[in-house]
Amino acid sequence: MVLGCGTGRVCRGLAGTRPITGLDRSAPMIERAAARGPESVRWVVGDMTSFSIGEFAEIIIPNASFAFLPDRAARAACLGACRAALTGGGPLTIDVPMPDFTLLGSAHTPEREAWTGRVNGAVVRRTREVFRAPVAQSLRLVDRYWHGEELLAESELLLHLFTADELEWMLEANGFYVEAIFGDHRGAPLSEGCARLLVRAFPLR
Repeated sequence: MVLGCGTGRVCRGLAGTRPITGLDRSAPMIERAAARGPESVRWVVGDMTSFSIGEFAEIIIPNASFAFLPDRAARAACLGACRAALTGGGPLTIDVPMPDFTLLGSAHTPEREAWTGRVNGAVVRRTREVFRAPVAQSLRLVDRYWHGEELLAESELLLHLFTADELEWMLEANGFYVEAIFGDHRGAPLSEGCARLLVRAFPLR
């Protein structure tokens, strides 16, 4: 199962290797994921803090989805739902950004180009402005989408920054034990300069 699956990129990568369920709270995201397929994936609109849709052999929370949960209560609720769904004792893997501690002293990164692509045949670019709150361990990401000089849309995301120790304690406090901590998607050990923080844990029984 993939929590916070978005438009289904991770689910599509795993499809064919095992039964896959993708869950996201955004109905438009799930609609787009289902349209792209494959049909073998089960797509569910739901809340990752309170889902109860069956038993699963493994759960993955990719692409910083866990970091977008707003507070400790929501994170604990998510871990509780995961533990209840992993009845066979399978693993939970959480993937979040590794904080860049050299930037935490800078409260603001001005707007800059982040992405350029095509949407419905038109060239669209995305810019990003970043606000940091070191005490709260959070980033506020302001994304703006442009067609030429025309502002098409603006969105704002609040991202919590986890340390490895914090994630480990959080999992242990919610009925898991941590088997491994990695610094990238290939399974390299966590080290200085890693951009990702991946933790694989198993429910205590």
